[in-house]
Amino acid sequence: MLAPSELEQIAKVCTAIGNEVADESGFVPMRSLLSRFQARLLVRPLLVEGMLASEHGTIDHPEATRWTVLVDQETYPIPDSSVKEESQSSPLPNRLRNTIAHELVHSLAFRSTEFGFRFKNNIDEKDRLADLVKVIERETERFSPLLLLPEQTLRRFLEGRTEQLSIDDLLRARQIAGISRYVFIRRLMLLQSAQDNRLLDSGALRNLAIGIGRWSNQGYAILRSWPLFTNFHRNIVPAFLHSLVKSDIPGNQLSFDPSFAMCGGPEKAVRFRTDAGTQAVPNAEKFVIQVSIEERKRDKDREFCFLVERQDS
Repeated sequence: MLAPSELEQIAKVCTAIGNEVADESGFVPMRSLLSRFQARLLVRPLLVEGMLASEHGTIDHPEATRWTVLVDQETYPIPDSSVKEESQSSPLPNRLRNTIAHELVHSLAFRSTEFGFRFKNNIDEKDRLADLVKVIERETERFSPLLLLPEQTLRRFLEGRTEQLSIDDLLRARQIAGISRYVFIRRLMLLQSAQDNRLLDSGALRNLAIGIGRWSNQGYAILRSWPLFTNFHRNIVPAFLHSLVKSDIPGNQLSFDPSFAMCGGPEKAVRFRTDAGTQAVPNAEKFVIQVSIEERKRDKDREFCFLVERQDS
C-alpha cells in the first residue's frame, strides 16, 4: 500500500509533466506526452482496449527499457500521421487520449527514480511490485487528468474571472483541452484535494456544481452520481445534490419545473428557489439556483453535462 505522501509525489510528477509538455495554447499533444515518457505508440489488433509493454530492459535497469503503449486497432482505427499532426484544432479522440495517458501513468510503478521520486519501501520483491502495480492501477484515473489538463492551462482559463462559468464555457474548455466530460470533471475534483486550491476561490468556480446526465428512452434525464464537482460557500449545497451523491436520480423524480429538459420538457435551463444545506442538515436554508444542460440530441444513453449555479449569493 502506498502512503499518502507517495501518492502526492506521483501527483506532483504528473502535474509537472502536464505543464511541461503543453503547447502554447495549453493543449497536450500525445506525441509530446509519449516523448516525455520515452514511450512510443503502436496501434495493433488487441483483445483489450489498451496496454503497456516494455522491451529489452528490466525492472532493475529501467534505463535500458523501451516503453510501448499498445492500443486496439479496431477500437481506434487511426493512421500514424494523426498522432504526428495532432493539434488543438485536430485532436485525437478523447477516449484514445485518456487511454494513452492512463497507460503512461502505469509505467511510473516501474520507473519512479527516472522521474525524481522514490517509494518508501523496496519494490524489488515480486509481491511488493505486484501490490504497487495494483495501487497505481486503482489511482490512475486520479492522475491521468493531471497530464491531460495541465495546472497552468486550468489556471490560465480560470484566474481573473469574476463571473461563474456558463455551460458554454465548460464545453469550450473541455473541447479545447481535448478531453472527455468525465476527465474534465475529475480534473476539477482534484482541486479539492490539492495543497494549493486557490482556484476554488475564483469567481469562475464559486457556488456551482458540475455533473453528467444521460438520456433515458422515456425522454427524461438520468443524473449520474459520479463524477460530481461541487464548490459552494460553507458547503451549503442544494438539497438534491446530497441525494445525488448517494445514487443516480431520474429527472422525473426531481421537483423541477416540468418544462425543464431533465424532466422531459423543452427548456434547456430552469431557475427556482430550493432547499439547501449540509449533508447532515440538508434543509438548513433556501436560495435560488439555475440548472442548465448541454444541448445534445436526446438519444438513449447519450451523455451531457449539467451545471448548477447559485444565483443570489
